[in-house]
Amino acid sequence: MKLSVIVATRNRAHAIAGCLDSIAAAFANAAPLDAEIVVVDNGSTDDTSAVVKAWASACAFPVQLLSEPKAGLSRAQNHALRFAQGELLAFTDDDCRMHKDYVNDLLRHDAADTGLVLRGGRVELGDPTDLPLTIKTTPDLIRWNRRMNSARHQPITGQINGCNMTMRRALVEKLGPFDERFGSGAIIPSGGDSDYLFRAYLAYMTLEYVPDMAVAHYHGRKTPAVGRKLMQSYLIGNGGLLAKHAWRHPNLARPTYWDVKNAVKEILAGCTSTTSLPYFSHRDKVVCSIRGAIIYWLFAPKFRNT
Repeated sequence: MKLSVIVATRNRAHAIAGCLDSIAAAFANAAPLDAEIVVVDNGSTDDTSAVVKAWASACAFPVQLLSEPKAGLSRAQNHALRFAQGELLAFTDDDCRMHKDYVNDLLRHDAADTGLVLRGGRVELGDPTDLPLTIKTTPDLIRWNRRMNSARHQPITGQINGCNMTMRRALVEKLGPFDERFGSGAIIPSGGDSDYLFRAYLAYMTLEYVPDMAVAHYHGRKTPAVGRKLMQSYLIGNGGLLAKHAWRHPNLARPTYWDVKNAVKEILAGCTSTTSLPYFSHRDKVVCSIRGAIIYWLFAPKFRNT
């Protein structure tokens, strides 16, 4: 099979059909296409599975509905990888909608690859009343490769979003499964996608952001308090990632070095300064990253294969 699109979902009976509709439309726009949709119900307590079953019965493409009752996005994605049939894999979230040209864009990029590439695309804000978070609309193509020491010049974290991430099966076979200590529902509440990016980069694979291959993200977060909580989880995840990877390649931590430098300035001046991350000073960012590193060192059980 050419393509598997993987969606992990939990308690989204009200929204999952819209996500699946958009995937089916992107498939149809690329027809003829040998493709499937793989949905993992990650312990839903609502009617998510029933909604997916009903939707799948009318779908022209194969749909696998899997169950992973233990919470954890990375755990659910690993479960999907064990059953997905595609040689090309695409990951999206249940609150996203694929652009109708997504699959055509993906296949065009994949056909031009001469090596293994972990690729992500544009993430637009689906609902303009949502906070402008978890989006990526940079208009330029960006590549990272360890041979070019790209991490010294362009940070990796946050550049490719797990709700729009693609790779060949061969890349997964080389890197192994997602680290189940990271990601929503895990002991470290984010970073499963960034961990995979770091691992691919350290393995001398190419990372690439493309400005097409778009999804719209209907994340539903509307208040500063909710936005701050989300950003805090990302920063904690960043600390865990640095504890895991920075000793192998210090340039992965360059954005945090900048935060530490500016946090010292804030403390000495008795003030706070503006950062690129809403709701957080440099000092806040450093404290959250330290918290994530402590969780990783002291509480996260060892995860083999990574």
